[in-house]
Amino acid sequence: MKKKQKRASGFLTGVLLLVLLLGVGIQLYRMQEQLRTARAEEAALAAQIAQIERENAQLQEDLDNADNPELIEEIARNELGMVMQDEKVFYTYGG
Repeated sequence: MKKKQKRASGFLTGVLLLVLLLGVGIQLYRMQEQLRTARAEEAALAAQIAQIERENAQLQEDLDNADNPELIEEIARNELGMVMQDEKVFYTYGG
């Protein structure tokens, strides 16, 4: 009778160990998926940071040249459509 108890006890221990290992395996798989997602998000954010840093550098350059008369004239002409006094502008339509 004690042999049957030991055998049943050993079998139950093996089943519990198997269930435990299965649970740990599932958790590791889920954590691996979360890690992949986090790495992809990190890469996207790094690209976004690089883009913003380039924009900041361009804006800083614009600030450093803010009192440059040629730059002011270029902005006035290209972005605001302004012209110099007594300057004639001709518009053409079509090809």
